[in-house]
Amino acid sequence: MPLATVLRLNAASCLSFGLIFLAAPWTVAAFLGTAPVWLIVSLGVGLIGNGVLLWLSVREARAPKRAEVLFFCLGDLGWVVMTLALILTGLWITTPAGQGVALIVALAVGAMGWMQWQALPR
Repeated sequence: MPLATVLRLNAASCLSFGLIFLAAPWTVAAFLGTAPVWLIVSLGVGLIGNGVLLWLSVREARAPKRAEVLFFCLGDLGWVVMTLALILTGLWITTPAGQGVALIVALAVGAMGWMQWQALPR
């Protein structure tokens, strides 16, 4: 898959989840288990910021810079690692449904990060 396509998919995902987190932070927190609402709101703001940066990285005719893509890859890796850590420690993501959805999202985020990294010119 072309790098620009993966970056746009990642941007759409970040923007979508960011909007959900900001529109319904209490609902998201309750769905996950014991996550504090302030954390969900903060993640929503961060996801929207990241989504905008992702979108801006492919808005022009130029190819995204290597450093930009590596930044996004590291962010995706961080999301996956933190999701797994929270589930394994039983912190905040404590409901079975929340754990299942969080794992599915982490898998998708990890796949996007991997595809971004693989699409980088060597």
